[in-house]
Amino acid sequence: MLIDFHAHLHQAEGYGEALAATAKSLGVDRLCIMGGESRYGLAPNAEVLSQASHYPGLFVPFARVELGRDGPTTVERLRRVGFAGLCVWAPPAPYDEESFFPLYAAAEDLDMPVVFHTGFLPRTPMDRSLRVRAANMRPVYLDTIARCFPRLIVVGVGLGYPWCEEAAEVLRHHENVFFDLSGDVLRRRSADYFGSIFRSNQSALWEADVAGDLWGRIVFG
Repeated sequence: MLIDFHAHLHQAEGYGEALAATAKSLGVDRLCIMGGESRYGLAPNAEVLSQASHYPGLFVPFARVELGRDGPTTVERLRRVGFAGLCVWAPPAPYDEESFFPLYAAAEDLDMPVVFHTGFLPRTPMDRSLRVRAANMRPVYLDTIARCFPRLIVVGVGLGYPWCEEAAEVLRHHENVFFDLSGDVLRRRSADYFGSIFRSNQSALWEADVAGDLWGRIVFG
């Protein structure tokens, strides 16, 4: 089964239908679809859920939540109405800020994976007012989350580019962490580069039972 774990649903007429048709033509069996903010042209959560209801065997709905605003009650409501997972980006503080922990705890309890945008976001005119900081989205912050919530499935986006080595170390230490290679990281890094950071010729003894082949936790997105 081929699963696209990171597909955005844009707010455009007929986009869901086109996305479904393209997925089927490419042999993709499931897509985790995510909406988000209008400043990126993304559909709201309600439209994500609606499209998932139209293609129940194909689309898996993920809801965008706002760290610092949303909490456990929101997560519980989203699960109750049918969302399978959550996605977050542009947090007002680093991802491992403890005030965000109740939301992560609720996601862990409800078996809802969380997709974290790691690295840089496209620039928009609203970035100043929203205080968007790429530094808040460094992959190293997922290390804290993975340690504190070992049953939570944590998925980082784009291998944290440009902090790819940092992302690989988080991946190496935590079996509940996954990354995708979406965005332009595949255009900016060579196959040899990925081989060098995902495998070690001289692994430490204590690593033997920790990660194994890191490629096994790189998801398609």
